[in-house]
Amino acid sequence: MSTQLRADVVRALDAASDQVRAHRATAAKLVDDVMRLMDGTLRFLEPDQRIWEARRVVLERLEGITVLMDPEDGRVVAGLVGGQSPRAISTARARTIEAIKHRRTKVLGQGRVNAAGDRVGLGQAGALIR
Repeated sequence: MSTQLRADVVRALDAASDQVRAHRATAAKLVDDVMRLMDGTLRFLEPDQRIWEARRVVLERLEGITVLMDPEDGRVVAGLVGGQSPRAISTARARTIEAIKHRRTKVLGQGRVNAAGDRVGLGQAGALIR
């Protein structure tokens, strides 16, 4: 039954989006926190190039946010931040969340349960996530 795996994927990627929306700590921590949530969804999935490509896009967009955050302490402050306006940071966040949603679509539409997922009862190996 891959419904649990589907629910876990949705929950993890929603949490990743929430991290991007609310993040105010160091820029490096944002990348680490979001990618940890995103990569946790891969543990029970068969390797798929389209899913990994979607992961790469999210990582690139996260790195774009870090460039816009204050290099001293990573916090967003009023006015210009790292030479960029808060609007630029807001746009970068929105684009990252969009990339996470795209990855979610790829995982839920093309993700297949791997042998590890089969062993722990998340579905039959090779089956699409349903």
